[in-house]
Amino acid sequence: MLAFDSTTLVLPSLLALTALAVLMSGIATMFQIRRARLPDATRYEHVRELRAQEEGLLAQRRAELSVVEQKIQERDRLIAEVSALEERRNATNAELSNLESARSEIDEVKQQASAAAADLATVTEQLESRRAELQRVDAELDPSKMAERKLEIERLTEELRTLESAMPALRAERDAALRIVEEARSFEARQAVLERELDRLQTEIESLEVDADELREAETQLKRLREDLSRVADELGRTEARRDRLQGDIEELEAHGEAARALRSQVQELSAELGQKRTRRDELAEEVDKLVARRETLVSESAGAGIGDVDEAVILEDLTKFPPCLEFPAQLRHGPRTEAEALHTVSTYLQNHGLAYSGRTVRAFHTALKINDSAQLTVLAGVSGTGKSLLPRRYAEAMGMHFLQIAVEPRWDSPQDLLGFYNYIEKKYRATDLARLLVHMDPFREVELAGQPHERKDHMALVLLDEMNLARVEYYFSEFLSRLEARPRFSEADDERKRKDAMIPIDIRGLRKSLSLFPAHNVLFAGTMNDDESTQALSDKVLDRGNIMQFAAPREFQTITQRHEVGRPDEVQSFKSWRTWVRQPDRLPDAERSNADQVIKELAEIMESCGRPFGHRLRDAILAYTANYPASGSGGSDVRIPLADQVELRILPKLRGLEIQSHADAFDRLEKLMRDQLGDGVFSDRLADLRDKQANGTGLFVWRGLTREG
Repeated sequence: MLAFDSTTLVLPSLLALTALAVLMSGIATMFQIRRARLPDATRYEHVRELRAQEEGLLAQRRAELSVVEQKIQERDRLIAEVSALEERRNATNAELSNLESARSEIDEVKQQASAAAADLATVTEQLESRRAELQRVDAELDPSKMAERKLEIERLTEELRTLESAMPALRAERDAALRIVEEARSFEARQAVLERELDRLQTEIESLEVDADELREAETQLKRLREDLSRVADELGRTEARRDRLQGDIEELEAHGEAARALRSQVQELSAELGQKRTRRDELAEEVDKLVARRETLVSESAGAGIGDVDEAVILEDLTKFPPCLEFPAQLRHGPRTEAEALHTVSTYLQNHGLAYSGRTVRAFHTALKINDSAQLTVLAGVSGTGKSLLPRRYAEAMGMHFLQIAVEPRWDSPQDLLGFYNYIEKKYRATDLARLLVHMDPFREVELAGQPHERKDHMALVLLDEMNLARVEYYFSEFLSRLEARPRFSEADDERKRKDAMIPIDIRGLRKSLSLFPAHNVLFAGTMNDDESTQALSDKVLDRGNIMQFAAPREFQTITQRHEVGRPDEVQSFKSWRTWVRQPDRLPDAERSNADQVIKELAEIMESCGRPFGHRLRDAILAYTANYPASGSGGSDVRIPLADQVELRILPKLRGLEIQSHADAFDRLEKLMRDQLGDGVFSDRLADLRDKQANGTGLFVWRGLTREG
């Protein structure tokens, strides 16, 4: 029995334990499921907390905004009170000004009243005296003297009547004076009241000004609060949008929980697939890099193999073309001519074209071109429309030179803009007219002209860079100018080794040897530049290597009329003949050389004191200009004229932008040098006039040119 009962008790216990275990397992499973869902619920609860915080912050800002709006209303009220008080103060001031004029009138009336009262007292006293006298006469009446007394009485009576008739007017004047005095006292009392009112208003205004400062500070704070409010509103809008999106996500997730879990598994699968594809992409990128390298190698090998097949004549076809500027004139002059004859031809040609350049201007331009060994560039500067471009053109036509005008463009920034470039697609050199001109004018044939006769080696050409300072001259012309300066002297130009530094390399691919151009001495260079805000200033490098001819603005405007149809000379100036006109500085007579050296020394000291010193290059150029200046008139030469020219062409351009007041002594010395040593009073007066005008203007010196006569 005992054994049976024990077994009966154990079995229910085991069943209970089993049921408990199953229940605990189910509870654990449910706990795991709820724990998996717990992060999303927590995140959404966090959003609700953020929203509550933002709404609390918004309520706080709205409360602050309400306080600020109350302050604004208070500010508007105070502003209205200030305006009213200002009007009252203005009215009080106006009334006070009127009281001042009334006070002066009152003072004047007081004086008149005092005078009237004094007159009244005098008249009253006289009346009383006459009455007393009348009573005394009546008492002392003597019958024997009755007639006499009667007459006296009648006279006194008449006087009394006169005084009595005047009494009402005097009393009226007195009453008026008393009224005016009373009014004056009333005005004085009113003025005292107004002054006290004005003091009170002034105190209130000062108080309101303090309030206005507080209001301005409140406005600043309001502005900041409004900015904060706007920022908070934006953040709240973004938060609400995020909340709406998250709410939608919550609803969608709650509705599609199973679908979300399925999508998560798909995303994991896609991530794995994406990793595989990224690996494949990297492999393909490596293969592409290898193929690109292989292609470049093949292209290089192909180009190297084809160099020998390129026809050099095709590459240089455009460079060796005959430039149009060399077509006319074509024939050299028959027989030499003197320099004086050539200049006479130029002057006559200019006059026939109606161009009124002075002889000194023509000689200066001619001499500046002659010394291209020492000064490689001649620049004609000035305001637009002063004939800067016409002079070089007509000079070249009259002298028998080929003429090439190049219009400089603002975009120019390299020597390729002057000479051309190599086209890698066409495998040809695209040349400019200047490059073609240099090829055909080169007497040493650095570039072979296949099948073309070399007929231009003794010709001369003038190249004009028109409006050369539209672009930076240093960018496109600096290297070219350095090559011009590096040219050997004409007598040494036959030596190829000495020409080496002056050669201008041309970047052309596919040639068996490099190619260079030589700017020969028979090609002269000039340029024009306008003085306006759209142009660039010349650098010291250009100023040191060129003569700057400044054309002054015209004082009188004359109509240019061409005399008749002018034919262009059809003969070319021989370069060999031209070289016979060039003289070396050592050929100057001793007296003239001594005078020139003394002037140059004085100029060097003046420029040193201005902080603009010059060196041997400029000294040699001044001497070369002086030695080559053609004689004017009937024989003889005066070195003072070319030296004065060089002060204008070489010294004054370097003084551009110099402060006049702080260098007054240097300008005084320069004016004295021009007047006393060089005998050019016109130049000295023009310099003094410009100096005075500019000292009272910008204070900086700018040479504006000088119109010469004769």
